Order: sequence, then C-alpha cells, then structure tokens
Amino acid sequence: MLKSYSSISFFVILGFFIAGIHGFVLGQETKVSGRVTDGLTNEAIPFATVSFKGTVIGAVTDFNGYFVIQTDKPTDSLTASYVGYNPITLKIIKGKTQTANFLLKVNKVDLKEVVIKAGENPANILLRKVIDNKEKNDKKKLDWYQFEAYNKMEFDLTDIPQDFKDKKLIKPFAFIFDNIDSSVTNSKPFLPFFITETLSDIYFRSDPKTTRESIKASKISGLENESVTQFLGDMYQNIDIYENYIDVFGKSFVSPISNVGTVYYKYYLTDSAFLDNQWCYKLKFKPRRKQELTFVGDCWVHDTTFAIKKIDMRVVEDANINFVEDLAVVKEYSRIENKQWMLSKELLVVDFAARKDGVGFIGRKSASYKDFKLNEPINDTIFSGSTDIKVQENSVSRDETFWVEARHDSLSDREKLIYHMVDTIKTLPAFKTYVDIITLFFTGHYEIGKIELGPYFTFYSFNPVEGNRFRMGGRTSPKFSDRLRLEGYVAYGTRDQEFKYMGGFRYFLNTKPREAIGVRYKNDVAQFGQSENAFQDDNILSSLFRRNPPDKLTQLEGYRVYYEKEWLSGYSHRISLDHGVLVPLGKLSYDYYTNEERTEFRSFLNTSELSLKMRFAFREKFVEGKTGRISLGSDFPVTQLIYTVGLEDVLGSDFSYQKIILKVDDIAKLPPFGYTYYAVEAGKTFGIIPSPLLNVHQGNESYFYDYASFNLMNYYEFVSDQYASLFLVHHFEGFFLDKVPLLRKLKWREVASLRAVYGSLKEENRNLMVDPTAIGSLSAKPYAEVGFGVENIFKILRFDFMYRLSYLDNPDIAKFGIRGSFQITF
Repeated sequence: MLKSYSSISFFVILGFFIAGIHGFVLGQETKVSGRVTDGLTNEAIPFATVSFKGTVIGAVTDFNGYFVIQTDKPTDSLTASYVGYNPITLKIIKGKTQTANFLLKVNKVDLKEVVIKAGENPANILLRKVIDNKEKNDKKKLDWYQFEAYNKMEFDLTDIPQDFKDKKLIKPFAFIFDNIDSSVTNSKPFLPFFITETLSDIYFRSDPKTTRESIKASKISGLENESVTQFLGDMYQNIDIYENYIDVFGKSFVSPISNVGTVYYKYYLTDSAFLDNQWCYKLKFKPRRKQELTFVGDCWVHDTTFAIKKIDMRVVEDANINFVEDLAVVKEYSRIENKQWMLSKELLVVDFAARKDGVGFIGRKSASYKDFKLNEPINDTIFSGSTDIKVQENSVSRDETFWVEARHDSLSDREKLIYHMVDTIKTLPAFKTYVDIITLFFTGHYEIGKIELGPYFTFYSFNPVEGNRFRMGGRTSPKFSDRLRLEGYVAYGTRDQEFKYMGGFRYFLNTKPREAIGVRYKNDVAQFGQSENAFQDDNILSSLFRRNPPDKLTQLEGYRVYYEKEWLSGYSHRISLDHGVLVPLGKLSYDYYTNEERTEFRSFLNTSELSLKMRFAFREKFVEGKTGRISLGSDFPVTQLIYTVGLEDVLGSDFSYQKIILKVDDIAKLPPFGYTYYAVEAGKTFGIIPSPLLNVHQGNESYFYDYASFNLMNYYEFVSDQYASLFLVHHFEGFFLDKVPLLRKLKWREVASLRAVYGSLKEENRNLMVDPTAIGSLSAKPYAEVGFGVENIFKILRFDFMYRLSYLDNPDIAKFGIRGSFQITF
C-alpha cells in the first residue's frame, strides 16, 4: 500500500513539475530593443516596421529609428522593413531581453510607377516652386556671411574575408583585426584605419565674389602636412545641390532640383510632416533612364519658402562611374534668423570597391556648421592674397584639451582608437617595407636611406644607335634635405660603347611662395620632336612598342641654369640659360651652310639661348610634398608664354634668333554631353637658323596614345618658323553607349579627337640646309588627323582609332593607326 501511494505521489509531482515548466516557457517574454539605420550612412530610418516573424506582433520605429518590441509567443526571428529598402531578418533568442540593430540596404528600384491620370503631377508643381525659389534660398545671394565648420573624415576597410587576415603579407598587422567593428548584428565587419578632423572659419563676400577658408585646427592620424590639411578642409569637398550639375569625382551628376530635373527624374509627393517645427513636404525622386549620372532618394521641402530642409540621396546603382559601389549624400538645412536657409549638417559616404568580392573601403565625411553671421561686413584683410585656403601656423599642433572643447561632436571610443592604431602601425618594420614597394610601383624609385634609386623602367632599353642600353640613376630624398635635391644617372650602350651621364641639383630658396634655382648637365642620346608627355627615350616600353625604328636620334651635350619663382598660386616665371652641342645620329642630318656662297657647311649645331617662361593658372590648387607637388588643376584656362633669344658668340654659339610661343589649354565641362579638352598654340621664330632650331612639330612613332602630340605624324616630318595649332578631345562619358542595351553593362565611354596645325617655312630657312628636300613644311595645307575611340575598357584601357587626313603621300607614314593607353579614372 505504501509502495503504491509513493508511486502515485511521484507521478503527481512529476506532472506538476512538467506543467510548471511548460507554463514558465509559455509565460516567459521575449523583449527586443534596438535601432534601424541606413546601412551606408548610419542615418536613422523613422517609421520603419519591426515585427516578429510568423506573428502579427509588430512595432514602428520613432523619428530617431529606435524601437522596443516584446511577445510571449515562441519566435526566434525579427524582421525590419521600410519602403525603398531591402527587408532584413535577424535571429533572436527566445525568452530573453536583448538588443538587435538593423542596417538596411537601400533598394534603388523599389519605388513603383504611379500614373497620374487627371491633372498635373503635384510633385512636379512642388519641384517647379523649388526651382523658382532657388536663387532666393541660395546663400550666395547674401552680401556677406561667415560660420565655423567642423569636418571629420574616416576611412574603413570593408568586406574583409578570413583568408585575407591569414595571408602571410598581412601577418605583421594581425593585431589590428582585433579592432574590427562588428557591433551591429547584420553588418559586414569593417576596420577603421584613418581619421582626420579640421576646424575652419568660412568667409564669403559677393562683391567681388570671394570665398576664403581659414583652417585653425587640423588632426590627421599621424600625418602633418599643410597641403594635405588644405585638401581635407571644407572648400575642397563641397556638394551644392542648388547647382544644376553636381561634380562627383570629376563626373557631372544632374542635381535632383536642377532646372532640367524633369528631363532626368520622375518625382512623387509622398508625405508631409513637421521637421524642427517647420511644415515640410516629402518629395521622392528616381531616374527616368538607366545608367545616367543621376541620384535616387528623397528631400523635404519647406511649405512657404520652398527651400530644401533635408535631402537624402544616393548615386544610382548602374551609374557609369568606376570603383564606387555606393555613394550617399545627406544634407540638413536650418533657417537662420528666420530669413536665410544655411547648411547645418551634412554627411557624405562613399563605398569604394576595386573589384567585386574583394576588399574595399568606405570613406565617410561628416560636417557640421554653426556660429552663423549673415550680412555683417567682413574686414577686407580676410580676403587678401590669392590663396582660397589658409592654414594657420599652429593648426596641426593643437592639443587634446583644445579639441575636446572645439569639436561640435565628441569622438566615439572607436574613433579615439583609430589615432592610436595608425601611430602603432607606422612603427612596424613591415609597414615601411610595404610603403617602399608601393612607392616603387607608382614613382619608379626605391628609397634606400637618403637616396632614391630609379626609375626602374629605364634600367634597360635598346635602339639602333646604342644597341642594348643599360642605365643606373637616382636622386636624393627629402630625408637628405627639404630644400636641396641632387639627381643623376650613368648609362652605357653596347653598340656605340659610349658612356652617357646626367647630373644636376635643384635648391629651394623659399617654399612660400616657391622660389628655386637649379643646374643640370647632360651628355646623352635624345629623341627630339616628341612631346613632354611621351615616354622617356630610354623607357623599355618605348623600345618595345614602336612603329618605326628609333634611327633619328641626337647626341646632346649641354647644360641648363635656371631660376624660377611662383609669385602667386598658379602664376610663375622661369628664366633659364641653355647651352648645347647637337650632333645627329642614325639617318638624321643637320648639315647646313655656314657661308653665303654655300661652299662650306657644318654637321653639328652649337647654340646658346636665354628663355623666359610665364605660366598662369588662376587659383590653381596643389597637393605639396617637401620637394615636389601635384597639381589639382584650375577652374580657368592655363596660359603659357615662352620667349627665347638665341645668343650668338656666347659660349661658342653660332646663331642669333628670337622665338615666341603662346599656348592656352583648358577642360570645358559640357554636361550631360561630357567634357572637352582643348589646346590652342601659336609660335613664330625670327631669324635664319637651321631647321632643328625652328619649331619641330611633335610627332609620335610609338603605339601608345599621346594626348599632347600628333599621333600619326613622324618625328622631324614637319618644321615651321611660324604656325598655329588646335587640339580638341571630347569625352562623351558614355552618352551614346549607355543607351545601347547590349553595351550598357560594359560601361564603355566614347571619345573623339581632332588635331590640326598650319604653318609656313621661309625659303631662307629652307635653303640654309644642305638638303632642303629633307625638310617638310606645312605651307601647302594644314596637317590634320581625327580619332574615334573607346575608353574605360576593363576600367583601365583606352583605344583610339586614328585617321590621317592630309599629306598622305609622304614616305613611311601611317594613314591609319590604333593607339592604346592606360588610364585610371572614376
């Protein structure tokens, strides 16, 4: 009996236990809180839907993207969705309180077609009012304004696979992968590796129209360079939506509020709401056609001034632009003193990808603006000088106490870590090795201590005169001196068994503005009649890819002494004294008569000349190193004037003459039809001198395309004592090919060119030569050639199909040719 009672009690207790467990499970709540943001910009997505999968339980995010949702139902998945984005589902733990953050990826084709059957589309009416009020709402209508700008830029490595981390080359930097940020549940891991901050004062006046930026603080993760600081300021990174076309990486994108917006976009009026106590309408836009340089997104329009309150836009997915996986722009505007809309916050995020399924990187620029002063007169001294951007002397030496007080927003813990991490990487020996390899690839020089050996591509070449040519050269690095650079090389030819050499120096007297002196001595074989843009004479590629053998060379022994000074940014002079003895080699002849009776002649040239070169590029921008710099171009035409005087009897010179050359070139943007490079040049020589000292028109006998020469003209084919030339190259940027369905995905871009020159040659100059028939002149008609080509093939190749239009009976010429080149552009 006792045994039976005990058995019953056991089963009763077990039943209550199971029931209790079951009730506990059914009654335990799953509670999830988090945030829904844009996967690229990290901007909050308000009013997104969050729901438990398989249930009818859901929630809506608030205006800042936050949500809280809970259920006692057994579910293990949570989904977030919003119009215009791809939905995301995340795994969650049942019966727990937890956090889940969603990064939604935009769906650039999600907005469906809406047909308006009666009356005009209200979105187009709203857009027209925005366009009509653009000038009124544009801050440039003010007489003066000033404000403080805070810019922060960050670069992160993205899509880092495990096998990349395990590579032998990466092992020395393995510790940095401990800093990978994967805090968001559905995000791809990314590795921050660079951050910079700048604090600036911006000044504007309308008469004369001038903008100045004064950078008063800069912090660049271990880098101290004033020129780079200028580039990272506010004025270099300005996207103005009120312009009809927006320049993005050199491409002219159509602004969503362009005057011709309805030609490129479809618009939809989708919502209205209060933003900062301002009633606004939400206007969505998407492109009408595929692969044009347009955006997709939305903007909020103020209801009475029709100004843009906020805009969130992305480059369309199929835009004809290289290496950019995604690009997002967010701008917020505030109404200052209740009379003028000013940009108060902005975010620019670019997702770069060199190739699909490979490591890429994301660049983020965030900026905020405050302390606005409108129509308050600004002292003229602020606008003095020609430099748009001025860097204060102590800008790169501000301490952390200054930055804590000056930042508009404090740094996150992750951003603080970047500064420390970059400084640590720079101390690793492997880092220096990799920097040397990359520098060798791009500059051709390898640094050893204070010396840079190279360039490597001139180590070996060959030609009929020298046979196999070997060369070893180098130059001093900035570690040797910030002001003095020495350079030189020695070469030897196996056929002529002669040594050639060059040596010289350049010394900077001042760096602000640039002022330098230099000397160079050279005894070497040279190819005259080619452009400065052509490959060097002893580049191995010049030896391999030629359509004619290099048998018209010159032995040059001479030197140059020069002084140069940059008076203003983009405005410089150079005075040089050149002396040289020129001896023809191969098939070339310099024989000229030395007396009026034409009974004596000489086979070499001895000349000395003094030259003055003026170059003017208004407001040209540069990124400068310690001894060199790279031009970022000018928004205005570049003008060059060269005046040369031949100095007879100076250092044995035999000739007296004068030369003048004027050249103007520029790039004219013609959106949406691309852009045109043009160059106009004219020159005249005064005096009777041998043909090699006249204007020898620049030819090209290689298979590489040279934008600065006549690509189907031979070296020394034409000589003039006065001439005028025109170069036109138009880049259509895919205007036609992007509209062909079968070719659209290739993202090829069309290019067309015209080159022409017309000149004359006086009989006195022609008859000075022993063999005047060897000199070609352009007196009968102009020389012209046209080209049609395709660029952006595999993103790096360009091929031009060139046709020669005149002087088709000249010997050894090419009437048609295909010229190739490498170019990396966005």
